[in-house]
Amino acid sequence: MRLNKIVSGAAAAAMLGTMMCTTAFAADYTDGDYTGEIHFLNANGSGNYSMCDPIFVHEAELALTADNAELTFYVAYPIPSFPDLGTDGTILDVVLTVDGTGYTAESDITTKPEKVFDTTAGLFGITKGESYPTQVLTVDLPRDAVDDLEAGTVSASAYVNSVMNSTQNFLIQVTNIQSVGGETEPADTKDMQITADVQEVVSEPTYTVNVPESIELGTLSTEEDNSSHYTVDVAASNLNGTLSVSAPETGNLTSGDNTLAFANSFGTQNVTADTENSKLSGAISVSASDVAAAAAGNYTGTTTFSITYSAN
Repeated sequence: MRLNKIVSGAAAAAMLGTMMCTTAFAADYTDGDYTGEIHFLNANGSGNYSMCDPIFVHEAELALTADNAELTFYVAYPIPSFPDLGTDGTILDVVLTVDGTGYTAESDITTKPEKVFDTTAGLFGITKGESYPTQVLTVDLPRDAVDDLEAGTVSASAYVNSVMNSTQNFLIQVTNIQSVGGETEPADTKDMQITADVQEVVSEPTYTVNVPESIELGTLSTEEDNSSHYTVDVAASNLNGTLSVSAPETGNLTSGDNTLAFANSFGTQNVTADTENSKLSGAISVSASDVAAAAAGNYTGTTTFSITYSAN
């Protein structure tokens, strides 16, 4: 645990200056690693940035566990305009105070990670968008200090070891806290039930039935039965049912007042599946004996096909 806990009370208050204290309500973040935008404000509570704010990198790291909030932040080391000053650290004796208790930060001046700065500060030789080596400061705070960090009420005291060469007091604020490789636990959830209907699309069946317009029996024989075959063509789509084609079994040919019986073998035939061209067969026949008994003449007649559809 990288901290030294300082005795709280009047002595700490005198050393750190005016403190601000709030009732802490644990921020609703899951355990894990986060980043946030950090700024160092004037200790008078005006909300204005301290003149030292530009020497700090404005992205901090926050590691949350069940009990602790480890805050890591960075300061230019050395300050570019004063490269020969503060060789043992840009800031020293860094103490953060939460609810009257002080926590000292651990300083790392060996690693010196390069960080990009987002503020130009001519006094310090810092240019926005440029990267500079930094001093790393890490401090362990109580878990509920996250609320105070977001509110900007965490007090900080540090000896600025360059330019000012004096102890400065700040208020630290960390906002826009974002999860790194994890998700923030939602404060509350509400369910909304969604209902919708999708209407069944039923395609209407289509079909065509082509019956021959005529059939020629020619000159009928009195010695052998006479027969002529024919086909009925059927095409059907989206059938989803049964298409029935039927014809009467018998009929009459006529020549004036004379009649001649014929038979039709077609009967009733069904189509139950989609088809581009089904051929249904039948035959018209006249018996030789009926021809022998019939008067001479040119006989004609008609037979009527019935077409019905029944859905499944």
